Amino acid sequence: MENLLFTFTLMAAADGKSNMIGITSIGTPDGRIYEVPNDLKPASKHTALLSTDVYAKIKNSLKKRHQTRALWIPLSKELAKVYLHAGENVQFSDQYLDEITEGTMIPHNNTRTNVLEKINISKTAERFLLEKFSSKTSNANQWITEFERECGRYEITQNEEKIEILKHLLEKQCLDWYGSMLIKLTVNSEWSLWKDNFCVTYGNKGWSQIKYAFTFRFQNGSLLEYATKKEKLLLEVNKHIDTQTLINLIVIGLPSYIMEKINKESVKSTATLYNEIGKHEYVVYKKNFYTPKQNSFDSKGKVDKKKPCKICENLNKGVRLHPEEKCWFKQTDNYQKKKTIVEQ
Repeated sequence: MENLLFTFTLMAAADGKSNMIGITSIGTPDGRIYEVPNDLKPASKHTALLSTDVYAKIKNSLKKRHQTRALWIPLSKELAKVYLHAGENVQFSDQYLDEITEGTMIPHNNTRTNVLEKINISKTAERFLLEKFSSKTSNANQWITEFERECGRYEITQNEEKIEILKHLLEKQCLDWYGSMLIKLTVNSEWSLWKDNFCVTYGNKGWSQIKYAFTFRFQNGSLLEYATKKEKLLLEVNKHIDTQTLINLIVIGLPSYIMEKINKESVKSTATLYNEIGKHEYVVYKKNFYTPKQNSFDSKGKVDKKKPCKICENLNKGVRLHPEEKCWFKQTDNYQKKKTIVEQ
């Protein structure tokens, strides 16, 4: 057995006022769930887990009392010795744990079936071909449509299931909105209410995101990285944009010396465009390659070092390296007046 499923819960401590992290159940890859007795639930008693990276993240993830996280943890030799006995029977603290069967209750009124359903929802969300939504996502309406399409692909049709899985696809800054919606509408409400509120909250951000996508240009680094990012930005704004317009907008963001090297007639798709761009990466690296400046020499072969212009210094124009006889400020009235005062 390579992994075990540990369910962590933020629960009330013995004093009833403070919180503590407890391990409420342990699951196996074949779907069996075992209950951890009340006296063994405190995470402080599971010393083998306390030093793992997973536990450190669990402490940061559980914020509210009764909040739970179910995570698969790879079994090291030490963990296997603590939680498995001969025949891979689940144990802890020198006693076998009781398997949770249908009708057997575990803390917070979750049955084994409900625990498995929550695990399945989390696993399904990880398989969604959709990036998590954040407040920086440019098109909320397009994103929620893609979310519904992914729900259909995994046959998630129930309102409650859609609402639950949505939580796993929101970045941290959007979880406060989700929590507020749970309080106002609850998880048993209509999905259409959640969808409408989502679109009103995060949709119609004005023109800033659109302007950023259309005006995004190559600055430095890899040409191909620029091109793929520009395509993604444009598709996030409008996934129905036609191919030729997409190609044109990517190309006009390239440096002019690269644009001139790309044959417009040979580019029929973004893939062929990327192939053409890739051929000219070396030009960018060559152009950006640093070559140290060499000192110039005067007629006698001595190094000609530029000195700060005294005229600019006297007029508080900062340090400027140019000959005084060529200084622009030498001809101005301010300089002539100041010169007259100094001579007097």
